Order: sequence, then C-alpha cells, then structure tokens
Amino acid sequence: MANIEYSEAIVEVLEILEYSDDNILEKIPKKLIKFWERNKSKTYKPNLDHNKSIIEMNLKDKTKSIISMIYLNYLCNDAEVKEISSIINHNEEIYQTELIKNHNSQHLEKVQNKTNKINENTKSTSIITIDIK
Repeated sequence: MANIEYSEAIVEVLEILEYSDDNILEKIPKKLIKFWERNKSKTYKPNLDHNKSIIEMNLKDKTKSIISMIYLNYLCNDAEVKEISSIINHNEEIYQTELIKNHNSQHLEKVQNKTNKINENTKSTSIITIDIK
C-alpha cells in the first residue's frame, strides 16, 4: 500500500480486531483481513489502551474511517445502515453548502479587491481639467 497513513491506520485496525469478540470477526470478510495484513505498515507500533472504549482511544483519523466502514458495511442492521446513511448524507449537504459559501465569499472578496484597486487607480490617474481665463 503506497499511503503510509493508511498502512499505519490498518495496523491500528488489526490490533483493535485482535481484541474484538469472535462474533464481530466472523462478520468481516476474511479476504479483507488478509488484504489488510498484506498492506499494513511493517514499522508502525501503535500504543492503544485496550482498557478504553474505541471512542476514548487516541486513534488516527484514517483508523476511525476504516472502523466506521467496518461498522457500516458488516456490523449494522438495515435500520442502522439507513439511519447512518441519512446522517452521512445530511453532513455532506452541510459540507457542500459551507464549501459554496466559502467559495462565494472568497470570490466576492476578490471582486471587491479588484474594484478597490480600480477605484484607487482611477483616483490617481484622473484627468485634472484647468479652465484658462
């Protein structure tokens, strides 16, 4: 696996799975676990406190993403999948709205800066007319 961040996250995921109940492990495809075993970091040594819940552990963001994917795809029932998918879609809508707002405000700021520069240039280069009497 080319991405170091993902290969380190896989190490954390595999360690969490080592401490998981067999009924959880049975739901995760063996091919996926083998894939992770092949692509995990060979050098990264996680320092996870297994006395804490997953939520309390200091996990990498990529680890949290993989754990979420496992939960959504292999451990949830249909009602939970529907609820989580709804939350994900809602959060994506909020994110996209914020992106648009941010883009629009940046664009507006650029336009205002250009307008201000034009106004400054116009003031400095305006023609002064002198009436000769």
